[in-house]
Amino acid sequence: MKIFLTGDNGYVGKVMAKMLYEQNYEVIGCDSEIFPQEFIKSKDNCVKHIKKDIRDITKDDLKNCFAVIHLAGLSNDPLGAINPSLTNEINFLATIRLAKLARETGVRRFIFSSSCSNYGYSEKILDETSSLEPISEYAKSKVKSEQELLKLRNEHFSPVILRNATVYGISPNQRLDLVVNNLVGSAVSKGKIQILSDGTAWRPLIHVEDMSNAFIKILEARKQKIHGQIYNVGNTEENFRVKDIADMIQTIIPNSKIEYGNKKEKDARSYRVNFDKIKNDLEYKTKWSLQEGIKHIFKVFQEKKISQDDFNDKLFYRIKYLQWLIQTNKINSNLRFNN
Repeated sequence: MKIFLTGDNGYVGKVMAKMLYEQNYEVIGCDSEIFPQEFIKSKDNCVKHIKKDIRDITKDDLKNCFAVIHLAGLSNDPLGAINPSLTNEINFLATIRLAKLARETGVRRFIFSSSCSNYGYSEKILDETSSLEPISEYAKSKVKSEQELLKLRNEHFSPVILRNATVYGISPNQRLDLVVNNLVGSAVSKGKIQILSDGTAWRPLIHVEDMSNAFIKILEARKQKIHGQIYNVGNTEENFRVKDIADMIQTIIPNSKIEYGNKKEKDARSYRVNFDKIKNDLEYKTKWSLQEGIKHIFKVFQEKKISQDDFNDKLFYRIKYLQWLIQTNKINSNLRFNN
């Protein structure tokens, strides 16, 4: 079965591509290759790869594919603030264009990587029927994409929306601009677990391997189960306040100390999420607990001897790296390579 995977060289894509390959899927990866990789060197190249911006994908790229897994895009809230119109162009317009091309080409399933950040702020525990309150341009682009994708479903084309919890864990293309990875990196490199807000905001969390496995579950499921469905992806027991994450890290990493940047500053986003639907419909279960995930990140960061300079390196932060590429004229303001 042939799968077209956008963002295959990204933080999640590197992990997912390997897992798909190990499950005997034929993977065609597509990535603009803007962001660096090889934090952990891959032993082999397990996918066929196309270097291409998702805005430029053609029908020929999608020929004979059973499904599109769409990960690529501007991937977090600060990135969305660089240029709201560009976020709309890449995260929304390019997504709908790709889905229409997929449907016209005979692709059967379009699995869209959305986000629990679409819920914005709530003191309730939220499920797939809860109202969406997107705060950032990133989340707004995801909500619009969800709405338009579901309009494209027909007898032969099944869009599926996966609202992922906040991801963490080790990847060959590592990121430190994700809350768990960031706090562990801070503890390892500085001995300080630095929280920028008051730490009371809630986040549902998911390990990058568990997130990847949810997409594989959608590929394996019968059409009647997943056709036009929306699933929150995570584990209901893995909702934590940021300060709870910090407390857990402090118990695991010796001689680390929690520091608050501003105890009075509240995070605008705070949400707890229920994940019963995917568990009940697809028998989906996560393998990683937050505690085991932190231990594994700690182990790898120790082996890599992550220093303060490493922790602050732009390579691990999407927005910092993009800004550097633009400032050095390697890419233009439309996030396309010069020359």
